[in-house]
Amino acid sequence: MAMFTKGIILEQHKEPAFSKAIVRFVNPQTESLGTDIPPLEDPMRAEAGEIIEIAKAARIVDERDGKMLYRKLLRTQGRAVAVIADAVDDEPYLSSKITPMLRCQEAAIGGLRLCMRVAGTNNCLVMVYRMTGDLETQIPKSIGGVRVVRLWGGYPAESHASKIKVGPGRKLTVSAGALIHLYRAVTEQRRQSTAFITVAGDCIANPMNLEVSLGITVMQVLERCGMAAEPTHVVCGGPMTGIAIMNAEKTLITYTTRAVLAFRENKRDAHYSCIGCGRCEQACPVGLNPMYIHRFVQNSYYRNLLPFDAHLCTGCGTCSYVCPSKLWVSVSVQKARQYALDHFVDPDGEVDELDD
Repeated sequence: MAMFTKGIILEQHKEPAFSKAIVRFVNPQTESLGTDIPPLEDPMRAEAGEIIEIAKAARIVDERDGKMLYRKLLRTQGRAVAVIADAVDDEPYLSSKITPMLRCQEAAIGGLRLCMRVAGTNNCLVMVYRMTGDLETQIPKSIGGVRVVRLWGGYPAESHASKIKVGPGRKLTVSAGALIHLYRAVTEQRRQSTAFITVAGDCIANPMNLEVSLGITVMQVLERCGMAAEPTHVVCGGPMTGIAIMNAEKTLITYTTRAVLAFRENKRDAHYSCIGCGRCEQACPVGLNPMYIHRFVQNSYYRNLLPFDAHLCTGCGTCSYVCPSKLWVSVSVQKARQYALDHFVDPDGEVDELDD
């Protein structure tokens, strides 16, 4: 097995969307939806149970992991040593976390402090990605009086988040968008009806960060920003972990949609062969050998995968990104991961040996 490495440094390509204000593209009818919970006399002094009930009624989903916010609050109620605001955008083009954090500071920090009341801690910080090129100077040392911590190292940044020192014990990490929606729900009795997304790519005439209504189509988003050329490749999500879509008129914006990217061509359609360069092995943040895993999957030699620990894959997509042949290595590794979980790994997480 390859030795552990720290991933790769990605060119971020966050301009010009990063430097622009957030543009609202919302449906007034859905934006006015309330939570049916009476207004609090002093929202910022709400009790933990009240905050959790409001988060549940507002149906807030954390775009970081797709989990209901009230469930995360319940699990950490009175038991977290720190609350971390996640404003990490470590994939190219994406700025749908850091921009709301910077542009909606009052709501984001207000939501952070509400989470701190639930968690029962005074310890908090804002987590951002260090590798943002020339844009580093635009990220302050503190936001709304809360310390900003920059994650160092290569992509994926999540592998470095555990190195942040906040003391022993459980941490509650919530994305910037969910914090903003929590603040709105508590102070204005508003249900979550929007998501923050980045719209970019070489087909987009006006790259920008949008706050858009949930349930509108990807095509509506693209038309709002204007298309300089007809895209041949549209991705929902980041270029590393996003999903290519077939029909922009039928694909909807969801709670966890963080970006819509439109490009002129897809070089992966060339169907080159693996040249055995080993770059995927060098870049894998958990030390796998994606090259061999890809070859075994392509030839359906799944029983040969046991020694390669495919079940440890985090799905970051680094192997596909660095591949000079532009192969969908990450797709093969994900197939191998699922096979390994189904056949090699027992419920306790131990790897079984194959029977002869």
